[in-house]
Amino acid sequence: MRRLSMVFSLACISLFSFVATAQDFPNKTIRIINPFPGGPTDSFARLIATKLQSGFKQAVIVEAKAGAGGTIGVAAAAKSAPDGYTLLITSASTQIVQPVVRKSMPYDAEKDFIPIMATGGSASVVVVHPSVPVKNLREFIDYARANPELVSYGSSGTGTALHLAGEVFASIAGVKLQHIPYKTAAQSMTDLLGGQVKAMFDSPNNSSPQIKNGKVKGLAVMGPERLSVLPDVPSTTELGMPTMRFTNWLGVYAPAGTPPEIIDRTIKILRPAMNDLDMKEYFERSGMPPSPLFGQDMAVASRNQRNELAEVIKRAGIPLID
Repeated sequence: MRRLSMVFSLACISLFSFVATAQDFPNKTIRIINPFPGGPTDSFARLIATKLQSGFKQAVIVEAKAGAGGTIGVAAAAKSAPDGYTLLITSASTQIVQPVVRKSMPYDAEKDFIPIMATGGSASVVVVHPSVPVKNLREFIDYARANPELVSYGSSGTGTALHLAGEVFASIAGVKLQHIPYKTAAQSMTDLLGGQVKAMFDSPNNSSPQIKNGKVKGLAVMGPERLSVLPDVPSTTELGMPTMRFTNWLGVYAPAGTPPEIIDRTIKILRPAMNDLDMKEYFERSGMPPSPLFGQDMAVASRNQRNELAEVIKRAGIPLID
C-alpha cells in the first residue's frame, strides 16, 4: 500500500511539474533552428520568429545550422529538449525528400517531430544562365540531349528538393545532367549568376528576382499552372508535360515530446498571423498558396506526399543515395 502511495505521489508531482512548466512557458529565449540559411527558408524563419515573439512576448532567435543537405540542423533539433524552447523551420527537402531518397537518416522525420504548420506547396522553376543557347523548355531539353552530362545544375545539397527536382526533370525529359551540390540555395544561385553552373530547379522566391531583372532565364514552372509572381513563365502542364511536376514547402516543427499545450499555443499564434500583410506578401513572392496546414492536417499531408514521392522515384528509376 505504501509503495502504491509513493507511485501515486510521484505521478502527481510529475503531472504538477508538467502543468507548471506549460503554464510558465515561455520564460526564456526561444530558438528556431534553420538548416538552410541565406535562402527562402531563412526569410520565412525570421518572419515566423517575429510572429512568435509578438505572441509569446518573449525573445525568439533564429539559429543557422547548415550542412549535409539540411540534415545536420534537423538532427540537432530532433535531439533538443522537448520543452518548447527549440523549434525547427525546414523544407520538404529534409522531411519528405531525404527520408525517401537516402538509404539511412540521422533522424526519423515522422517520429522525431510534432508538426505545427506547413505552407502550401510551391512549384520548382527551371532556370538557366543566359549563356545557354535556348529560348524555351523544349529547346533546353534538345540542348541537354545533344550535350549529355555537360549541362550542370546547382542545388542546395545532395538529396534536397532542388536536387530531386532536377532528377525528376532529367528522368522525364530523358536527358543526363551534371549535379553540383552546394550548402545553400543562395550559394547555388550565386554560381548560376556567375555561369559556373548552367541551370537550377529552384524555388520561385529565390529565382524570381533574378528572372525579372534578366540575370537568368526562366523556362518553366514545374506544376499545373503559371505563378502570379512569374506570369510570363509557362507551366510544364501547358507545355504538354503534365507529369514533370515538383513542389516544395516550408514547415514549422517541435521535437517529439513537446507538451501539447505549448504546441496548441504556438498554433494559436501562427494561425491568425498567416493573414498578416507581410505573410501574404511572402506567400505571393514564393508562389505558395496562402492556405497553410496545421497540426494533424500537416502530418497527414506529409505522409501522403512521402508515399507519392516514393512512387515517383521508383517509376523514374532514381537510385537511392548512400
